[in-house]
Amino acid sequence: MTNTDAIQPRARSIFVFPAYGAGWIGGQVFRDVPALILLPFMLSAVGVPPAVAGAAIFLPKLWVVFCDPLMGLLSDRTRSRWGRRRPFLLAGSILCGLTFVLLFNVPDLSSGSVKGIYIGVIYTLASTTFSIYSVPYLTMGSELAADMHERTVVMGWRQVGLGFGLVAGNAMPLWLVQQGGGGAAGYSFMSVVLAAVCFLTMITTFLGTASVPLHEHNDAPVPLYDQVRLAARNRPFLMLVASNFAQLVGSAGAYATIAMYMVYHQHMSFSFISSFLLLMSLMVVITPALWTMLSRRIGKRAVFVIAIIGFIGSFGSFGLIEPGDTRWIYAFSVALGSFNCGFSLMAFSMLLDTIAYDKKISGLNREGVYAGLWSAMDKTAFAFGALLAGLALSYFGYQESTEGFVTQSAEALRGITLTYIGMPTGFAVVSLALIFGYGLTEKDLGATPSQ
Repeated sequence: MTNTDAIQPRARSIFVFPAYGAGWIGGQVFRDVPALILLPFMLSAVGVPPAVAGAAIFLPKLWVVFCDPLMGLLSDRTRSRWGRRRPFLLAGSILCGLTFVLLFNVPDLSSGSVKGIYIGVIYTLASTTFSIYSVPYLTMGSELAADMHERTVVMGWRQVGLGFGLVAGNAMPLWLVQQGGGGAAGYSFMSVVLAAVCFLTMITTFLGTASVPLHEHNDAPVPLYDQVRLAARNRPFLMLVASNFAQLVGSAGAYATIAMYMVYHQHMSFSFISSFLLLMSLMVVITPALWTMLSRRIGKRAVFVIAIIGFIGSFGSFGLIEPGDTRWIYAFSVALGSFNCGFSLMAFSMLLDTIAYDKKISGLNREGVYAGLWSAMDKTAFAFGALLAGLALSYFGYQESTEGFVTQSAEALRGITLTYIGMPTGFAVVSLALIFGYGLTEKDLGATPSQ
Protein backbone atom coordinates (compact mmCIF):
# COMPACT_ATOMS: atom_id res chain seq x y z
CA MET A 1 0.00 0.00 0.00
CA THR A 2 1.33 3.40 -0.95
CA ASN A 3 1.62 6.03 1.71
CA THR A 4 2.23 9.73 1.26
CA ASP A 5 2.99 12.02 4.19
CA ALA A 6 2.44 15.68 3.50
CA ILE A 7 4.00 17.86 6.21
CA GLN A 8 3.01 21.47 6.34
CA PRO A 9 6.25 23.48 6.49
CA ARG A 10 6.33 25.55 9.65
CA ALA A 11 8.80 25.81 12.54
CA ARG A 12 8.19 23.93 15.75
CA SER A 13 8.35 26.06 18.89
CA ILE A 14 10.89 25.15 21.60
CA PHE A 15 7.97 25.10 24.02
CA VAL A 16 6.25 22.17 22.28
CA PHE A 17 7.77 19.42 24.44
CA PRO A 18 7.07 21.20 27.77
CA ALA A 19 3.54 22.01 26.58
CA TYR A 20 3.04 18.39 25.63
CA GLY A 21 4.23 17.24 29.05
CA ALA A 22 1.96 19.74 30.82
CA GLY A 23 -1.10 18.08 29.34
CA TRP A 24 -0.47 14.93 31.30
CA ILE A 25 -0.61 16.75 34.61
CA GLY A 26 -4.36 16.93 34.16
CA GLY A 27 -4.42 13.58 32.40
CA GLN A 28 -2.77 11.89 35.36
CA VAL A 29 -5.09 13.65 37.82
CA PHE A 30 -8.12 12.47 35.87
CA ARG A 31 -6.71 8.95 35.66
CA ASP A 32 -5.39 8.57 39.21
CA VAL A 33 -7.87 10.35 41.48
CA PRO A 34 -10.71 7.91 40.79
CA ALA A 35 -8.26 5.03 41.14
CA LEU A 36 -7.04 6.41 44.46
CA ILE A 37 -10.18 7.66 46.18
CA LEU A 38 -13.31 6.69 44.25
CA LEU A 39 -13.52 3.39 46.11
CA PRO A 40 -12.94 4.97 49.57
CA PHE A 41 -15.36 7.78 48.58
CA MET A 42 -18.10 5.28 47.85
CA LEU A 43 -17.38 3.14 50.91
CA SER A 44 -16.86 5.85 53.53
CA ALA A 45 -18.79 8.92 52.33
CA VAL A 46 -21.66 7.63 50.19
CA GLY A 47 -22.40 4.24 51.73
CA VAL A 48 -22.09 2.07 48.61
CA PRO A 49 -21.60 -1.69 49.33
CA PRO A 50 -18.05 -2.87 48.43
CA ALA A 51 -19.03 -5.25 45.62
CA VAL A 52 -21.31 -2.61 44.01
CA ALA A 53 -18.54 -0.02 44.36
CA GLY A 54 -16.04 -2.28 42.63
CA ALA A 55 -18.48 -2.92 39.79
CA ALA A 56 -19.21 0.81 39.44
CA ILE A 57 -15.51 1.35 38.74
CA PHE A 58 -14.92 -1.69 36.53
CA LEU A 59 -17.99 -1.87 34.27
CA PRO A 60 -17.56 1.60 32.69
CA LYS A 61 -14.10 0.52 31.55
CA LEU A 62 -15.58 -2.30 29.49
CA TRP A 63 -16.95 0.43 27.23
CA VAL A 64 -13.49 1.97 27.02
CA VAL A 65 -12.14 -1.23 25.44
CA PHE A 66 -14.24 -0.32 22.38
CA CYS A 67 -14.25 3.47 22.76
CA ASP A 68 -10.49 4.06 22.84
CA PRO A 69 -9.63 2.25 19.57
CA LEU A 70 -12.58 3.97 17.88
CA MET A 71 -11.31 7.33 19.13
CA GLY A 72 -7.86 6.52 17.79
CA LEU A 73 -9.27 5.61 14.38
CA LEU A 74 -11.40 8.76 14.35
CA SER A 75 -8.43 10.98 15.11
CA ASP A 76 -6.37 9.19 12.43
CA ARG A 77 -9.02 10.09 9.86
CA THR A 78 -9.70 13.65 11.04
CA ARG A 79 -8.77 16.51 8.72
CA SER A 80 -8.86 20.05 10.09
CA ARG A 81 -6.90 23.29 10.07
CA TRP A 82 -5.72 22.32 13.58
CA GLY A 83 -4.44 18.94 12.46
CA ARG A 84 -5.70 15.48 13.37
CA ARG A 85 -5.24 15.49 17.15
CA ARG A 86 -5.67 19.04 18.48
CA PRO A 87 -9.47 19.35 18.02
CA PHE A 88 -9.85 16.38 20.37
CA LEU A 89 -7.49 17.94 22.89
CA LEU A 90 -9.67 21.06 23.03
CA ALA A 91 -12.96 19.18 23.42
CA GLY A 92 -11.48 16.71 25.90
CA SER A 93 -10.04 19.47 28.11
CA ILE A 94 -13.47 21.03 28.59
CA LEU A 95 -15.45 17.82 29.01
CA CYS A 96 -13.01 16.21 31.43
CA GLY A 97 -13.28 19.17 33.78
CA LEU A 98 -17.08 19.01 33.77
CA THR A 99 -17.44 15.25 34.27
CA PHE A 100 -14.84 15.19 37.05
CA VAL A 101 -17.05 17.47 39.13
CA LEU A 102 -20.15 15.35 38.46
CA LEU A 103 -18.36 12.18 39.56
CA PHE A 104 -17.90 13.33 43.16
CA ASN A 105 -21.23 15.12 43.59
CA VAL A 106 -23.80 12.38 44.17
CA PRO A 107 -27.51 13.19 44.61
CA ASP A 108 -29.37 12.03 47.71
CA LEU A 109 -30.75 8.81 46.22
CA SER A 110 -32.75 6.04 47.90
CA SER A 111 -29.93 3.63 48.80
CA GLY A 112 -26.21 3.02 48.64
CA SER A 113 -26.65 0.61 45.74
CA VAL A 114 -28.60 3.18 43.71
CA LYS A 115 -25.89 5.75 44.41
CA GLY A 116 -23.37 3.21 43.16
CA ILE A 117 -25.34 2.87 39.92
CA TYR A 118 -25.38 6.66 39.53
CA ILE A 119 -21.62 6.81 40.00
CA GLY A 120 -21.17 4.00 37.47
CA VAL A 121 -23.18 5.92 34.86
CA ILE A 122 -21.26 9.15 35.45
CA TYR A 123 -17.96 7.26 35.41
CA THR A 124 -18.89 5.82 32.01
CA LEU A 125 -19.48 9.35 30.72
CA ALA A 126 -16.25 10.58 32.31
CA SER A 127 -14.29 7.67 30.82
CA THR A 128 -15.64 8.55 27.37
CA THR A 129 -14.59 12.19 27.70
CA PHE A 130 -11.15 11.07 28.86
CA SER A 131 -10.86 8.89 25.75
CA ILE A 132 -11.53 11.98 23.64
CA TYR A 133 -8.45 13.59 25.18
CA SER A 134 -6.07 10.81 26.16
CA VAL A 135 -5.96 8.76 22.95
CA PRO A 136 -5.14 11.65 20.57
CA TYR A 137 -2.75 13.00 23.23
CA LEU A 138 -0.78 9.76 23.34
CA THR A 139 -0.86 9.47 19.56
CA MET A 140 0.58 12.96 19.18
CA GLY A 141 3.66 11.78 21.09
CA SER A 142 4.59 9.46 18.23
CA GLU A 143 4.39 12.42 15.81
CA LEU A 144 6.72 14.67 17.83
CA ALA A 145 9.80 12.40 17.78
CA ALA A 146 12.09 11.59 14.88
CA ASP A 147 14.03 8.58 16.21
CA MET A 148 14.17 5.93 18.91
CA HIS A 149 15.94 8.04 21.53
CA GLU A 150 14.01 11.23 20.87
CA ARG A 151 10.91 9.18 21.68
CA THR A 152 12.34 8.69 25.15
CA VAL A 153 12.93 12.44 25.41
CA VAL A 154 9.32 13.16 24.42
CA MET A 155 8.05 10.60 26.90
CA GLY A 156 10.47 12.06 29.46
CA TRP A 157 8.59 15.37 29.26
CA ARG A 158 5.34 13.44 29.57
CA GLN A 159 6.83 11.71 32.59
CA VAL A 160 7.59 15.07 34.21
CA GLY A 161 3.96 16.02 33.63
CA LEU A 162 2.96 12.67 35.06
CA GLY A 163 5.04 13.41 38.16
CA PHE A 164 3.37 16.74 38.76
CA GLY A 165 0.06 15.05 38.04
CA LEU A 166 0.86 12.51 40.72
CA VAL A 167 1.56 15.35 43.15
CA ALA A 168 -1.79 16.94 42.35
CA GLY A 169 -3.69 13.68 42.01
CA ASN A 170 -2.17 11.72 44.89
CA ALA A 171 -1.02 14.19 47.52
CA MET A 172 -3.78 16.79 47.18
CA PRO A 173 -7.13 14.91 47.10
CA LEU A 174 -7.29 13.78 50.72
CA TRP A 175 -5.90 17.12 51.92
CA LEU A 176 -8.52 18.94 49.86
CA VAL A 177 -11.25 16.70 51.27
CA GLN A 178 -10.18 17.79 54.75
CA GLN A 179 -10.04 21.45 53.71
CA GLY A 180 -13.55 21.13 52.35
CA GLY A 181 -14.90 19.92 55.67
CA GLY A 182 -14.67 16.17 55.16
CA GLY A 183 -17.40 13.78 54.11
CA ALA A 184 -19.44 14.31 50.95
CA ALA A 185 -18.96 18.11 51.12
CA GLY A 186 -15.19 17.68 51.31
CA TYR A 187 -15.15 15.42 48.26
CA SER A 188 -17.28 17.95 46.37
CA PHE A 189 -14.80 20.74 47.17
CA MET A 190 -11.91 18.53 46.10
CA SER A 191 -13.58 17.78 42.76
CA VAL A 192 -14.00 21.45 41.85
CA VAL A 193 -10.37 22.31 42.60
CA LEU A 194 -8.90 19.34 40.75
CA ALA A 195 -11.32 19.77 37.83
CA ALA A 196 -9.80 23.23 37.35
CA VAL A 197 -6.31 21.70 37.42
CA CYS A 198 -7.37 19.18 34.77
CA PHE A 199 -8.81 21.80 32.44
CA LEU A 200 -5.99 24.34 32.71
CA THR A 201 -3.14 21.88 32.21
CA MET A 202 -4.84 19.78 29.54
CA ILE A 203 -5.71 22.78 27.42
CA THR A 204 -2.06 23.89 27.67
CA THR A 205 -1.16 21.06 25.33
CA PHE A 206 -3.77 22.23 22.82
CA LEU A 207 -2.44 25.79 22.95
CA GLY A 208 1.25 24.89 23.11
CA THR A 209 1.29 22.51 20.14
CA ALA A 210 -0.09 25.00 17.62
CA SER A 211 3.33 25.19 15.92
CA VAL A 212 3.67 21.43 15.39
CA PRO A 213 3.90 20.61 11.66
CA LEU A 214 0.69 19.05 10.40
CA HIS A 215 0.99 15.42 9.26
CA GLU A 216 -1.58 14.62 6.62
CA HIS A 217 -1.55 10.95 5.67
CA ASN A 218 -3.19 9.78 2.48
CA ASP A 219 -3.63 6.11 3.36
CA ALA A 220 -6.60 4.33 1.87
CA PRO A 221 -9.16 3.76 4.67
CA VAL A 222 -8.81 0.40 6.44
CA PRO A 223 -11.69 -0.86 8.65
CA LEU A 224 -11.00 -0.84 12.38
CA TYR A 225 -11.38 -4.61 12.68
CA ASP A 226 -8.74 -5.18 10.02
CA GLN A 227 -6.40 -2.67 11.66
CA VAL A 228 -6.73 -4.38 15.04
CA ARG A 229 -6.20 -7.78 13.41
CA LEU A 230 -3.03 -6.54 11.73
CA ALA A 231 -1.84 -4.95 14.98
CA ALA A 232 -2.22 -8.35 16.67
CA ARG A 233 0.66 -9.59 14.50
CA ASN A 234 3.01 -7.07 16.11
CA ARG A 235 4.53 -9.36 18.76
CA PRO A 236 6.60 -6.67 20.56
CA PHE A 237 3.43 -4.58 20.97
CA LEU A 238 1.41 -7.53 22.30
CA MET A 239 4.05 -8.52 24.85
CA LEU A 240 4.49 -4.92 26.00
CA VAL A 241 0.72 -4.44 26.38
CA ALA A 242 0.38 -7.68 28.34
CA SER A 243 3.27 -6.81 30.66
CA ASN A 244 2.00 -3.28 31.25
CA PHE A 245 -1.54 -4.56 31.84
CA ALA A 246 -0.40 -6.94 34.57
CA GLN A 247 1.65 -4.28 36.33
CA LEU A 248 -1.23 -1.78 36.25
CA VAL A 249 -3.76 -4.24 37.67
CA GLY A 250 -1.56 -4.67 40.74
CA SER A 251 -0.87 -0.96 41.05
CA ALA A 252 -4.59 -0.18 40.84
CA GLY A 253 -5.26 -2.55 43.73
CA ALA A 254 -2.67 -0.71 45.80
CA TYR A 255 -4.09 2.69 44.80
CA ALA A 256 -7.60 1.64 45.78
CA THR A 257 -6.55 0.46 49.25
CA ILE A 258 -3.64 2.72 50.24
CA ALA A 259 -5.80 5.07 52.31
CA MET A 260 -7.36 2.15 54.18
CA TYR A 261 -3.97 0.43 54.68
CA MET A 262 -2.36 3.56 56.09
CA VAL A 263 -5.31 4.37 58.37
CA TYR A 264 -6.07 0.89 59.68
CA HIS A 265 -2.68 -0.83 59.63
CA GLN A 266 -0.16 1.99 60.00
CA HIS A 267 -2.48 4.22 62.11
CA MET A 268 -1.67 7.26 59.98
CA SER A 269 -3.72 10.39 59.30
CA PHE A 270 -4.83 11.72 55.92
CA SER A 271 -2.11 14.37 56.24
CA PHE A 272 0.57 11.69 56.49
CA ILE A 273 -0.88 9.83 53.51
CA SER A 274 -0.70 13.05 51.49
CA SER A 275 2.95 13.52 52.51
CA PHE A 276 3.76 9.90 51.58
CA LEU A 277 2.17 10.30 48.16
CA LEU A 278 3.79 13.70 47.64
CA LEU A 279 7.28 12.31 48.22
CA MET A 280 6.60 9.37 45.93
CA SER A 281 5.27 11.71 43.24
CA LEU A 282 8.27 14.04 43.44
CA MET A 283 10.56 11.13 42.59
CA VAL A 284 8.64 10.70 39.34
CA VAL A 285 9.47 14.34 38.53
CA ILE A 286 13.13 14.06 39.52
CA THR A 287 14.26 10.74 38.05
CA PRO A 288 13.26 10.64 34.32
CA ALA A 289 16.61 12.03 33.17
CA LEU A 290 18.46 9.32 35.09
CA TRP A 291 16.35 6.52 33.61
CA THR A 292 16.76 8.05 30.13
CA MET A 293 20.55 8.08 30.40
CA LEU A 294 20.57 4.51 31.70
CA SER A 295 18.37 3.33 28.82
CA ARG A 296 20.89 4.69 26.32
CA ARG A 297 23.57 2.56 27.94
CA ILE A 298 21.82 -0.74 28.60
CA GLY A 299 18.61 -0.57 26.59
CA LYS A 300 14.97 0.11 27.39
CA ARG A 301 13.91 -3.43 28.24
CA ALA A 302 16.80 -3.85 30.67
CA VAL A 303 15.79 -0.65 32.47
CA PHE A 304 12.17 -1.86 32.59
CA VAL A 305 13.32 -5.13 34.20
CA ILE A 306 15.48 -3.35 36.80
CA ALA A 307 12.64 -1.00 37.71
CA ILE A 308 10.06 -3.79 38.05
CA ILE A 309 12.37 -5.83 40.29
CA GLY A 310 12.94 -2.77 42.48
CA PHE A 311 9.18 -2.15 42.59
CA ILE A 312 8.52 -5.74 43.72
CA GLY A 313 11.14 -5.50 46.45
CA SER A 314 9.83 -2.15 47.69
CA PHE A 315 6.19 -3.20 47.93
CA GLY A 316 7.03 -6.58 49.42
CA SER A 317 9.03 -4.86 52.14
CA PHE A 318 5.91 -3.15 53.48
CA GLY A 319 5.13 -6.43 55.16
CA LEU A 320 8.21 -5.95 57.36
CA ILE A 321 7.35 -2.45 58.58
CA GLU A 322 6.10 -2.08 62.12
CA PRO A 323 2.96 0.07 62.46
CA GLY A 324 3.86 3.74 62.78
CA ASP A 325 7.49 3.41 61.58
CA THR A 326 7.44 6.56 59.47
CA ARG A 327 11.14 6.45 58.55
CA TRP A 328 10.81 3.23 56.58
CA ILE A 329 7.48 4.26 55.08
CA TYR A 330 9.07 7.43 53.71
CA ALA A 331 12.08 5.46 52.47
CA PHE A 332 9.83 3.10 50.53
CA SER A 333 7.88 6.04 49.10
CA VAL A 334 11.16 7.29 47.55
CA ALA A 335 11.90 3.83 46.15
CA LEU A 336 8.39 3.27 44.83
CA GLY A 337 8.30 6.65 43.07
CA SER A 338 11.69 6.09 41.47
CA PHE A 339 11.03 2.56 40.24
CA ASN A 340 7.53 3.44 39.08
CA CYS A 341 9.01 6.23 37.00
CA GLY A 342 11.53 3.83 35.46
CA PHE A 343 9.18 1.19 34.12
CA SER A 344 6.46 3.69 33.21
CA LEU A 345 8.83 5.84 31.15
CA MET A 346 10.27 2.81 29.38
CA ALA A 347 6.84 1.33 28.69
CA PHE A 348 5.63 4.45 26.90
CA SER A 349 8.90 4.92 25.03
CA MET A 350 8.80 1.28 23.92
CA LEU A 351 5.18 1.77 22.84
CA LEU A 352 6.27 4.48 20.40
CA ASP A 353 8.95 2.09 19.11
CA THR A 354 6.33 -0.58 18.42
CA ILE A 355 4.26 1.98 16.50
CA ALA A 356 7.31 2.90 14.40
CA TYR A 357 7.99 -0.81 13.86
CA ASP A 358 4.43 -1.33 12.64
CA LYS A 359 4.76 1.53 10.18
CA LYS A 360 7.98 0.01 8.86
CA ILE A 361 6.55 -3.47 8.27
CA SER A 362 3.05 -2.46 7.14
CA GLY A 363 3.50 0.89 5.43
CA LEU A 364 0.39 2.14 7.25
CA ASN A 365 -0.03 5.09 9.59
CA ARG A 366 -2.04 3.57 12.45
CA GLU A 367 -0.74 5.58 15.38
CA GLY A 368 -4.24 6.33 16.61
CA VAL A 369 -5.37 2.71 16.61
CA TYR A 370 -2.27 1.60 18.51
CA ALA A 371 -2.66 4.42 21.02
CA GLY A 372 -6.33 3.56 21.38
CA LEU A 373 -5.63 -0.11 22.06
CA TRP A 374 -2.93 0.81 24.58
CA SER A 375 -5.13 3.37 26.30
CA ALA A 376 -8.04 0.92 26.49
CA MET A 377 -5.86 -1.73 28.13
CA ASP A 378 -4.36 0.86 30.49
CA LYS A 379 -7.75 2.04 31.72
CA THR A 380 -9.22 -1.45 31.84
CA ALA A 381 -6.29 -2.65 33.94
CA PHE A 382 -6.81 0.13 36.48
CA ALA A 383 -10.55 -0.57 36.63
CA PHE A 384 -9.98 -4.33 36.91
CA GLY A 385 -7.54 -3.79 39.76
CA ALA A 386 -10.11 -1.67 41.60
CA LEU A 387 -12.76 -4.34 40.99
CA LEU A 388 -10.50 -7.05 42.42
CA ALA A 389 -9.72 -4.85 45.42
CA GLY A 390 -13.42 -4.21 46.04
CA LEU A 391 -14.24 -7.91 45.76
CA ALA A 392 -11.37 -8.80 48.08
CA LEU A 393 -12.53 -6.32 50.72
CA SER A 394 -16.08 -7.64 50.40
CA TYR A 395 -14.82 -11.22 50.83
CA PHE A 396 -12.94 -10.29 54.01
CA GLY A 397 -16.01 -8.54 55.44
CA TYR A 398 -15.17 -4.86 55.08
CA GLN A 399 -18.07 -2.71 56.33
CA GLU A 400 -19.09 0.31 54.27
CA SER A 401 -20.12 3.57 55.96
CA THR A 402 -21.23 7.15 55.44
CA GLU A 403 -19.35 8.26 58.57
CA GLY A 404 -15.73 7.81 57.51
CA PHE A 405 -13.39 4.94 58.41
CA VAL A 406 -15.34 2.98 61.01
CA THR A 407 -14.04 0.11 63.15
CA GLN A 408 -13.44 -3.08 61.15
CA SER A 409 -13.09 -6.74 62.11
CA ALA A 410 -9.70 -8.43 62.41
CA GLU A 411 -10.48 -10.40 59.22
CA ALA A 412 -11.28 -7.20 57.31
CA LEU A 413 -8.03 -5.62 58.50
CA ARG A 414 -6.10 -8.67 57.32
CA GLY A 415 -7.82 -8.38 53.94
CA ILE A 416 -6.77 -4.75 53.59
CA THR A 417 -3.12 -5.62 54.23
CA LEU A 418 -3.14 -8.64 51.91
CA THR A 419 -4.74 -6.63 49.12
CA TYR A 420 -2.45 -3.60 49.46
CA ILE A 421 0.78 -5.63 49.49
CA GLY A 422 -0.18 -8.80 47.65
CA MET A 423 -1.79 -7.37 44.53
CA PRO A 424 1.06 -5.08 43.35
CA THR A 425 3.81 -7.60 44.12
CA GLY A 426 2.01 -10.58 42.58
CA PHE A 427 0.98 -8.86 39.37
CA ALA A 428 4.41 -7.21 39.02
CA VAL A 429 5.99 -10.68 38.98
CA VAL A 430 3.69 -11.58 36.08
CA SER A 431 4.65 -8.33 34.33
CA LEU A 432 8.34 -9.17 34.75
CA ALA A 433 7.89 -12.59 33.15
CA LEU A 434 5.96 -11.18 30.19
CA ILE A 435 8.39 -8.38 29.31
CA PHE A 436 11.05 -10.94 28.35
CA GLY A 437 8.89 -11.66 25.30
CA TYR A 438 9.55 -8.11 24.03
CA GLY A 439 12.59 -8.20 21.76
CA LEU A 440 12.40 -5.06 19.63
CA THR A 441 15.79 -3.38 19.02
CA GLU A 442 17.13 -0.39 17.12
CA LYS A 443 18.23 -2.80 14.40
CA ASP A 444 14.62 -3.90 13.90
CA LEU A 445 13.66 -0.26 13.40
CA GLY A 446 16.37 0.27 10.81
CA ALA A 447 18.51 2.41 13.13
CA THR A 448 22.14 2.06 14.03
CA PRO A 449 22.57 0.97 17.65
CA SER A 450 23.90 3.68 19.91
CA GLN A 451 27.44 3.41 21.08
